[in-house]
Amino acid sequence: MKLQSGWKKYLEVIDELKELESIYRELRHAFRREGWTEKDLEKPPYYPTDIMRNFQRYSDEQTRVFHLLKDYFDIKDFNEYADYLKERLRIIDLEIPLKDGDTKRNNSRDEDN
Repeated sequence: MKLQSGWKKYLEVIDELKELESIYRELRHAFRREGWTEKDLEKPPYYPTDIMRNFQRYSDEQTRVFHLLKDYFDIKDFNEYADYLKERLRIIDLEIPLKDGDTKRNNSRDEDN
């Protein structure tokens, strides 16, 4: 049995990622509302205001938690932290799936017609 690092155990027991996961859920719902695919997330076709605002909130919260972990634990590698988050957030990706990418997107953004 592999021993879990202290900072990961802390995040799970204290539920320090609750706010980050909440923001990520809001982002996934907005991506789905826009009809985006996973590939669209690599280079978004446009940037709605709510997505940009929540992306900034997500970034701020991700940084806050990382600095908290740096203060309490011997974690120096942001990439290790980011990989851990990616695995945790994968559950939300499954919970809120995006389009599969088989349909063509109409990029006109002309809602009046």
